[in-house]
Amino acid sequence: MPASDNESRPDASRMRQGFETQMPCPVCRSEKTYRVRVIDVEPVIELWRHFFEIDIKPEFRGFSQMELWSCVDCSVLFFAPQCLAGSAKMYAQLASHGGYYVARKWEYDAALSDLRGRQRILEVGCGSGSFMVLAKEEAGLPIEGVEQNSAAISEAARRGLRVREATVEEAAKESPGVYDAVCGFQVFEHIARPKEFLDACCTLLRPGGLLILGVPNQDSYVRHMLIPLDMPPHHMTRWTRKSLHRLQTHFPLKLARTACEPLGDNQIEHYVDTYFSLVWRGKFGFLLHPWLYSRAIRLIRYFRLQRFIRGQNIYACFVRS
Repeated sequence: MPASDNESRPDASRMRQGFETQMPCPVCRSEKTYRVRVIDVEPVIELWRHFFEIDIKPEFRGFSQMELWSCVDCSVLFFAPQCLAGSAKMYAQLASHGGYYVARKWEYDAALSDLRGRQRILEVGCGSGSFMVLAKEEAGLPIEGVEQNSAAISEAARRGLRVREATVEEAAKESPGVYDAVCGFQVFEHIARPKEFLDACCTLLRPGGLLILGVPNQDSYVRHMLIPLDMPPHHMTRWTRKSLHRLQTHFPLKLARTACEPLGDNQIEHYVDTYFSLVWRGKFGFLLHPWLYSRAIRLIRYFRLQRFIRGQNIYACFVRS
């Protein structure tokens, strides 16, 4: 769905709700930040009702608007206020919605390649253990997990997986410097306090250990869409290759490599629809004809052009210094 945000300046009522005129970056603590836009909450609530049949109004704690900010120093995009991060109840409702959890993600294969030879691996936010099963059965990797959803932990235990109920910060206090690799897939962007999350991951790792992250890619076509899951109470930050690269300036990490997911077959229609909507709203919209839409989709599929188009996610592998 094309973006449609209110970009007005915050007024006195939002200031009373808890917004600040300057918002420190939650990743690098820099105060060199600027407000990108203000987003009305009510349309987001309606989108959740329409797509997921979930009422998320309580998640907004009485706020009628939220703000998207950008950090000059580390290039991350982040939402404010931080208190809008989703509750356990919300995620439990999402988990019961078909299609939310995917058994095999694109970044899993990239991670399995990088993790070979590692002797002790921890997956943060492992859910019921889809990646852990692949790591054990396909690559013979020694892996354990931490998770906060008790139902997911029970399911992981039934699958014979070692998963403990803890936050990454709690795990870091219990097991500092013992892991050869720490990984998190589609987890980092949900964290309201990403600095503390990364500090904990670095504490868990031995020198030379790997930190592997898979996150949505804001360099892809999704940046032009209004996606209800890509903002609070679901996502709290947005990432690009540039912002991931800059993490090594603020944490004891060196970026080993990044990789971008190619456009998936199931994303082609969304991709074409997004850019057709952009052109339609522009001055050349009158040139578009409905048959062009279906023709573009067929051409991409026939020539397999999706291999050369950025999809929704990006993978990053760091080395702990």
